Amino acid sequence: MDFLKLGIIGYPLTHSLSPLLHAELMRGLGLEGEYAKYELPPEQVRTRLHGMKQQGVRGLNVTIPHKVAVMQAMDWLSPEAELAGAVNTIVFEPDPAGGVRLHGHNTDIGGFMRSLPSPVREALPHSHVLILGAGGSARAVMTGLIEAHTQAITFAVRNPAKALSITSDGQLIKRTLNSPTQLNLVTLDNLSALSGFAGLVNTTPVGMYPQIEACPIPSELLDSLPENAWVYDLIYRPLETRLLQAASQRNLFRVNGLDMLIYQGICSFELWWGQSVPTPLVSPLRERLQKELPP
Repeated sequence: MDFLKLGIIGYPLTHSLSPLLHAELMRGLGLEGEYAKYELPPEQVRTRLHGMKQQGVRGLNVTIPHKVAVMQAMDWLSPEAELAGAVNTIVFEPDPAGGVRLHGHNTDIGGFMRSLPSPVREALPHSHVLILGAGGSARAVMTGLIEAHTQAITFAVRNPAKALSITSDGQLIKRTLNSPTQLNLVTLDNLSALSGFAGLVNTTPVGMYPQIEACPIPSELLDSLPENAWVYDLIYRPLETRLLQAASQRNLFRVNGLDMLIYQGICSFELWWGQSVPTPLVSPLRERLQKELPP
């Protein structure tokens, strides 16, 4: 197997765990490669991607804030990326003419769905789920939930005008997947009670290090969730955000973003290397990553 140059683009990237995740996977499978961090402001992305073609880069992960904007630079999109309207994995594919084509994928969808506990997944056709945010990660979560025929999804956002595209794209995804999921949009300011929701997913960066004291919604709102509801925060730094702490105090089932990070990373890894990651590697990988994170 060739030595692969890999990496991640985002802004900022100071505390990304992806380099460690991929280093551990390469070590566990005896593969040789490097995984670098490319901290790029939005105006530099297209130019730098072109330069990376010449530098022999073979694959990239894409994180905040580039998951939607980077689509315009792709030569080909996977069906999942087209559905979600976001790219989190780029494969640099050599073409027969000697050039390089950029193939955009979305492994966040599979990463999110694989990270959901089985009872939660099985109940989705009867569940109304609240999603906080409407960015690239929200699109992946929405796509997975629509594909699972979730009963209804409501997006809570600060600026509804900027979020209208996610609901219109969601309607297209519904038709494509023949899903009955109902889609709704509300402002965070008008979110007064959560009694009708079976689950809540935070896809915003509110509460992420270093602003660990922040919470995306007033914690007292969780009082109105049903006692069997679940709360999922895509943030993994810290593992226990203020939102999850509030859920814990109310004895609600909660999930942090570490497993989604792991599973989307494994999907990316398999695209780049062309081989599967054995299941026994997942538990030690999770333990290794947890050691790097504040509780």
